[in-house]
Amino acid sequence: RCFFHRDPLPVAAESCLPSYIACLSLVWSFRWAQTNTSHGLKKSSHVPVEQFQKPITALPSATNAPELFTGENTDVGPQRILRQTIRPDYFDVFFDSQYFYSDNANFASGSAKIGSPVYVNTVQLAFTPPDLKLGEGKFGPAIGFVSQWYNYDNSQLNSLDFNAQTAFISGRYTFNDWQFGLGLNYTRLLDQGSYDQTYSELLPALTVQRFFPIGEKFILVAGNQLDYHFTSVPQTEGGPTAGINNRLDDAISLTLSWLATKRLTVQPYFRFQYSNYRYNTLQTSDRNDYLTSFGMTVVYYINKNLSLRSFINYNIKRSDDSYTPSYDEYNTGLGGTLNFNF
Repeated sequence: RCFFHRDPLPVAAESCLPSYIACLSLVWSFRWAQTNTSHGLKKSSHVPVEQFQKPITALPSATNAPELFTGENTDVGPQRILRQTIRPDYFDVFFDSQYFYSDNANFASGSAKIGSPVYVNTVQLAFTPPDLKLGEGKFGPAIGFVSQWYNYDNSQLNSLDFNAQTAFISGRYTFNDWQFGLGLNYTRLLDQGSYDQTYSELLPALTVQRFFPIGEKFILVAGNQLDYHFTSVPQTEGGPTAGINNRLDDAISLTLSWLATKRLTVQPYFRFQYSNYRYNTLQTSDRNDYLTSFGMTVVYYINKNLSLRSFINYNIKRSDDSYTPSYDEYNTGLGGTLNFNF
């Protein structure tokens, strides 16, 4: 589950690293967990049960097999299917396109704000073998690659257009209404004009989620993610140290999913993130940032592979570094997702 927030510009970098990348690859359970609960909703933040029931690809066991030729049953008698084996899915292909408007695309305060439409296009390929039974729960591994393109539809911000490339490996363990995740990402940002690298990071992360089903139509998901960014920016004479963006993030979130209809879900959410940077802007001490986000997403599932969404959110950023701007911003927009498993 992603909240469509983009982190502020890394120091000495020409583009910004979206937390959306980490969200896509680390919180896998929200998109491809296939375990149903006994309460009627899936253990997923926005996927209705009916939408992801696998279609019948063969006749059920203990039923009559169809004739291979006319009169076969008369010749050899009815043939019974004793057991069928359904091939599990091993790969996940994900395409996403999103268009939204930000009233503060440059993360500035006061009159320095610049509003802009933003286009985000994502392609993701992952190897996702079937879950393995481990003790009383199930373990699901994943390894893959994500590429995203961010484009600002404002001439003042065109120089910030960038491509983000992420390789990831992750695993999640599901037990009753709990889910634990561990992941490792490597991300680099490339300027779209020259495709020179402007930023890179290695991100280990630990996530914990607890699911609270409420009747047949609601589920509340409480989560906590702890991660550390080992970062690097290109060195310049007299510039900051390469790891000036190194930081620890601790984020808590609450998401309520309402299955309004068979194909429509509504998700209000709240998220708070604390970030401790190793260095402040002047590199004289550490730095503490506080980001509060809340909003709502509405998702319509056309079929099991295609969905559309609309969303709105508001973000409030505060910092104890006087050279780091505190800001408010809102985002609203539309998106579409095409997803295949095979």
